[in-house]
Amino acid sequence: MRIYLVHRVLTAVVVYSLALGAAGHQQSNCVSRIPEGRITGHCISIRQCEYFLRILQRPDISQAERNLLRDNRCSRQEDVQVCCPVDGYLSGLGALTNPLLPRECGVVKWTRLNETDTQIDEFPWMALIEYTKPDQEKLHACGGVLISDRYVLTAAHCVSGHSISSMGWQVRNVRLGEWDTLTNPDCQVSKTSKQPDCAPPHQDVAVEEIIVHPVYNKDGKSQTNDIALIRLRNPAQLNDYVQPICLPNKQVRADELEDLVTEVGGWQTTSSTRMQKSEVIITSIENCQRQYAQQNVQILASQLCGAAKSNECRGNSGGPLMLLKNNVYLLGGIMSFGPIPCPSPGWPDIYTRVASYIDWIHENLKP
Repeated sequence: MRIYLVHRVLTAVVVYSLALGAAGHQQSNCVSRIPEGRITGHCISIRQCEYFLRILQRPDISQAERNLLRDNRCSRQEDVQVCCPVDGYLSGLGALTNPLLPRECGVVKWTRLNETDTQIDEFPWMALIEYTKPDQEKLHACGGVLISDRYVLTAAHCVSGHSISSMGWQVRNVRLGEWDTLTNPDCQVSKTSKQPDCAPPHQDVAVEEIIVHPVYNKDGKSQTNDIALIRLRNPAQLNDYVQPICLPNKQVRADELEDLVTEVGGWQTTSSTRMQKSEVIITSIENCQRQYAQQNVQILASQLCGAAKSNECRGNSGGPLMLLKNNVYLLGGIMSFGPIPCPSPGWPDIYTRVASYIDWIHENLKP
């Protein structure tokens, strides 16, 4: 079978879950006390909180650290529960070292369900890029992901690729807070109360600047460095339906994510106008390299490979590969390209590995 490599239109979301017991369950927010101050946290098992688990695993715990553990205990259950800092346990991640990126990001505020249909407030960092054709017709094609109230991350081919330039399309706006592309505002009937849950109208925010990675080559078959930043003209209005995702630690390697079961989501499917999701498995980078070499495509360590566990593609170009850790989503990758037909059993999709570009992202942010 011949595999044709193409960019996907619209957005991909991917979720990776570590085996941490009841990962979908969390109690209400609490205030976590850490040396840097007080920040929002979640009351969860200490075994699920890396921030405090690292302290417990030290050979000699200081008295100050003992006091910290005691002060953050939030439940008297047999399984010790602590107020795990939302961004505190992500210490060391690139997202927390830049004042222009949010301290609170990627927080799960919905009940996670193993269903194809997403909920109205699920993945609130999802973005759709709006293009204007030469005849002034507007359409949404590629996706993106909100990383702050002023910046959206997407694939470079979505804003400077051959298909965009050859057709004369112009990137004008970014849509945030979308769920059902046929309605505005969007509403979903609650399964418990049977009452409609309605989101505010979606936000179409004008684009101020597009920053394409300087080494991206739109003619290259491997599509390395397929990443771009979009600066919004005005800050996005954050609410429960519009929130930024967290950036990952730049030390996270591709092989560390191998075999993780993830999710993708977006609006590519023809079966629904609402955002859909499905599972994806991160595959071996070495196997992926050997496989794509058959098509004279070189896969590098700055990329990720993911195999869809679905008979229908739901993710789209430029959208996020999301990693779920301690009920917080990190941005693992950006959808770059994949085989046609989609999905093609045995042929993974290719993502730009965001951890490889943390320094570039930080260098290009401005107030």
